[in-house]
Amino acid sequence: MRMITGNKFYLFLFLILAPVILNAQNKAGLLNTPIKITHRKGLISSFLTQVEQTGILLTYNPDNIRMNRKITLSNRISTVGELLEEILRAESIQIKEYEGKILLISNPRLITLSGFIKEEGSSEVIIGANITETESNSIAVTNGFGFYSISLEKGSYELTITHTGYSPVTVKVNLDGKSIRKDIFLKSGVDLPELVVTKSTESRNNLNIGGDHVDLEAANKLPSFLGEKDVIRAIQLYPGVSGNSGGSVSMFVRGGNADQNLVTLDDISIYNINHFNGMFSIFNPDVLKSVDFYRSDFPSKYGGRLSSVLNVRSKDGNMEKYHGHTTIGLLYASTGLEGPVIKDKASFSLNTRRSWLDLLGAKALEDAGLYYYFLDVNLKLNYIANPNNRFYISTYLGNDSYRQKLDIPEDSKEALRSTLKWGNRLVAFRWNSILSPRLFKNTTATFSQYRNSLDANLVSTLVGLPKRVYTTVKDYGLKSDFNYYLRPDLKLNFGGGVSMNSFIFPVGLSTEENITINTLNLDAYIEDEVKIGTRTELTAGLHYTGFKSGTTFYNTLQPRIRLSYRLSDNQIITASYSKMSQFIHQFTTNGLSVPTEFRIPSSKNIKPETSEIINLSYRLQAGKTSSFSAEIYLKNMDNLLALGSGQDIANGYFARKIEDRLASGKGISRGIEFSYVQQLNWLRFQMAYTLSKTTGQFKALNLGQSFPLDQDLRHNFNFAVNASLGKRLEISALWTYITGRHVTVPQTIHKSIDEVLGNTSAPNTYIISGLNNYTLSNNYKLDLGLNLTRKFSNGHQRIWTLGMYNAIANSASSYLYVSVNEQSNKVNILEEAKLKLIPYFTFTYKF
Repeated sequence: MRMITGNKFYLFLFLILAPVILNAQNKAGLLNTPIKITHRKGLISSFLTQVEQTGILLTYNPDNIRMNRKITLSNRISTVGELLEEILRAESIQIKEYEGKILLISNPRLITLSGFIKEEGSSEVIIGANITETESNSIAVTNGFGFYSISLEKGSYELTITHTGYSPVTVKVNLDGKSIRKDIFLKSGVDLPELVVTKSTESRNNLNIGGDHVDLEAANKLPSFLGEKDVIRAIQLYPGVSGNSGGSVSMFVRGGNADQNLVTLDDISIYNINHFNGMFSIFNPDVLKSVDFYRSDFPSKYGGRLSSVLNVRSKDGNMEKYHGHTTIGLLYASTGLEGPVIKDKASFSLNTRRSWLDLLGAKALEDAGLYYYFLDVNLKLNYIANPNNRFYISTYLGNDSYRQKLDIPEDSKEALRSTLKWGNRLVAFRWNSILSPRLFKNTTATFSQYRNSLDANLVSTLVGLPKRVYTTVKDYGLKSDFNYYLRPDLKLNFGGGVSMNSFIFPVGLSTEENITINTLNLDAYIEDEVKIGTRTELTAGLHYTGFKSGTTFYNTLQPRIRLSYRLSDNQIITASYSKMSQFIHQFTTNGLSVPTEFRIPSSKNIKPETSEIINLSYRLQAGKTSSFSAEIYLKNMDNLLALGSGQDIANGYFARKIEDRLASGKGISRGIEFSYVQQLNWLRFQMAYTLSKTTGQFKALNLGQSFPLDQDLRHNFNFAVNASLGKRLEISALWTYITGRHVTVPQTIHKSIDEVLGNTSAPNTYIISGLNNYTLSNNYKLDLGLNLTRKFSNGHQRIWTLGMYNAIANSASSYLYVSVNEQSNKVNILEEAKLKLIPYFTFTYKF
């Protein structure tokens, strides 16, 4: 089913431009009367007199117009309407024609209050803070850099500023004439008395209608693999999101594959987020400032992926004091330091994380097949040049290495080793600029590189592999984003950018020959956020992408629309439609200890993947104590890619042409999702359940018949609980249940007639009923955690974290053993190598 045709994007273009069109003046009738201008310079009063001399009756209050303001006209004035528009442009006057006369009606003059919301004690900007003026019901929200802008009529107001984890602040302002710049500071809620929510506006503001803002404090309290806190595991608790049922940090979102998620760190695209075979991610929890996650209702600024957007921002660094931490656990150690370079002017944040097992003895670990190490380095610098301009430099360096000693043949005098390496390099230069109290600009230049490689050394001479196999993806990008706060009920977001991409990957694993493809990507978007009355909100936008690969050029228009209606202050229903396109594709062959990720761009024979998502949701927010949501979705995907039939990398069956390696098809996913969060004085728990079905259809696979895709995980249930037992002790538990994954297995295996007769040996015949025809056992696990915290009078903290990963579990199998019943020729499947209970501890000291 195709939900929208190409020409219908004009409807969305109209929705975007309608608010601007409605602001334009009507030039019919008397306003089109020709007028001869006798002088180009003069007072407003003289030009109004000149209009009246044409015989047109003007009705206005001279007290509402600066009659003695001097004006210089342009040369394009030819009608009365054009003259009035030019001389009254800065006067907050509406021009209307009514019953044979022209009315000059005074608009209430709006005065803009703008600035940044910051954390008291560190001057770290706060993203997503709410600024509410209760009498007029005007609400502003800080953008991704802590900036807010709210326009009100002349008068005195009381504003309430709130954000989760901070004590609310009430500020009184007097808007008298000129725009006011005011930075506001919030105090962290840690060690503050319990906050009692009584105002209905509190629940209204907490009702997040665009994506999910991840609660990092709650995420850090979850039990985790080897005690390494990971925000991805918190995201896997959201409905519609699942891992690969093996406990990894892979994300399959609403039937999408892992490569269909756009993941950014400080607006830099990341191609691989995995450490330690995917058991935890590259996101150091000590670095994170905010995390926003979208699985529908995509903002128009995002493009390039089909299923989700994960936008991660790192801490800027304390502007006032030096702080640091040190952590050591069973696998890794980390340390961090932040503080001012110039107090209240410039700051830095430096964090490193490294595994330490390899330091105990590389040779012994290699012999045991356990040599592994990873390294993370995050560095961020920021400088406030003046109140309107701020500059950032953000960098990340990540490396992983796994080395294994292989069996030594008797005739070999040297040890044979293979080394698998992968890692990311990320750099961003950012410039924030306040162009006016209502216009904010962010310009970012980025560099991203992901590289993996296999160094085989002497192994290559024995098994026919090249000495080194590697793949590389490089991005160079430049983009600008604008937020324009036109009116209290109208906000305009727009921007665009350009990026150059380079892809290097092997022709096959039996040769050192590589393929290099360079591409060019152009993006532009525009989006309106409109409040219609007191209950309805409309967000309509359009994202354009132009993609050039070789001589092939693709143009895509991706409309986005979201309509929300508030049933009450704490209930909202939302309907949305999003179209997404993806030009970079990944396919992987599993079961090999070699880098099997290959990323290729769209080309003449490989079309961009597309998805269309319809989403309906209901959300209920009861203050800050509880929330409930229910959603249903339908997601159509087209031009999906899969490894074609007969493409066997392990045995060297690999087509030379890229397009011959792949099969193209379509997919459909549909589901219903529920989530519930409850926060009591000492207890917090959250639940999420997803019922979904995802199928695919490829002409070149499964005889063209539909079959369940790998990411078709029918049932997914999560339950997490955290209890604070006094000021020092916290316990937590996480229960996860997920349907087993699909695999393809033969129903029966038959020997050839020649082998039966004993004449010659020949391959067996495998009979299968279809792709992914077998479902492995369902997976579940219970993780337990405990935190012991001691706070000292000097502000330092000591934290012990203990826990058990897979305390009770039936985890996914690492290997499948296949046996054949000699009498019936039927195949039996045995699941083995399941991950068992793993205890852990970490020790952290903060200063």
